[in-house]
Amino acid sequence: MRPIEKLKPGDKLPSGKVISKTYNPHGKAKDVLIDNIGKYCSFCEVPVPPKSSLEVEHIKFKDGYPNLKFYWGNFLLGCKNCNPIKGTKKFNLDKIHLPHCNNTFLSFEIRDDGFIQVNPALDDDEKSKAEKLSWLIGIERRPGYPDYSRKDDRWSNRREAWKLAKRYLSKYDAGIISIEYITDLAKANGFFTVWMTVFSAHPEVRQALIDAFPGTAKSCFELLTTVPLKRNGDKI
Repeated sequence: MRPIEKLKPGDKLPSGKVISKTYNPHGKAKDVLIDNIGKYCSFCEVPVPPKSSLEVEHIKFKDGYPNLKFYWGNFLLGCKNCNPIKGTKKFNLDKIHLPHCNNTFLSFEIRDDGFIQVNPALDDDEKSKAEKLSWLIGIERRPGYPDYSRKDDRWSNRREAWKLAKRYLSKYDAGIISIEYITDLAKANGFFTVWMTVFSAHPEVRQALIDAFPGTAKSCFELLTTVPLKRNGDKI
C-alpha cells in the first residue's frame, strides 16, 4: 500500500491553492486531496478515472465523529469498494497502520496472482496493526475469502496490473522502452505497489515511480526496514 504524505493546513499545493483546516461540505476537499495525493484510492491504489467515483473518505466515520466531519486531518480518498467496506468500523489509531501515518509499503505483500497478504516478515506488534488495516478495508478479500463479493474487483485489478508490469519489465530489460514510458504507464493504470514490487531489481525505475506519483511519502523509501516506521501523520 502506497504511503502518502498529506500536506498540512496552510501548505501550498502544486496548483497554488492553500490547504484549509476545514472543508464544509466535505466534498469540497476532493479536488484538494487529488491535487495532493493523486486520483487514486488511498487504500487499494486503484486509479479512479471518473472523479465522481472517487469519494472523500473519513478516517473516523463522520456520523460517529461529527466534530471531524469537515476536518482536513480526517480525510483520505476512497474507492467504491474500500469506502463502503470501511463503513462505520471503529478502531484505535495507535493500533492500526494507515497510509498517511505509517510506512504501509511494508504492511503487505502482493503475489503475482493479484492476492495480497499481511507481510509475514513483520514482528508481532506491527503484524497486528497491518492485520487491523486489512480488516478495516477488506484488502485481502478474493474468491473463497470470507465476506468476498463478486462486485469486489480489487484482487483481479491487481492481477491485471501485475501482468502489465511484468510484460513491460521484459521490454525495459531489453532496452525497448524508457523509464518515462514505465512511469506514464504506471500512473495511468495505478497500483503503485505492484509496479514497485515488479521493478524491485531496478532502483532507477523505483525512484522514478516514487517521484512520479503525487503525494508519495518519499521518506519511507530512504531506508526500507522490516518494521513500518511511525510517521507524523495528521492528529485526529
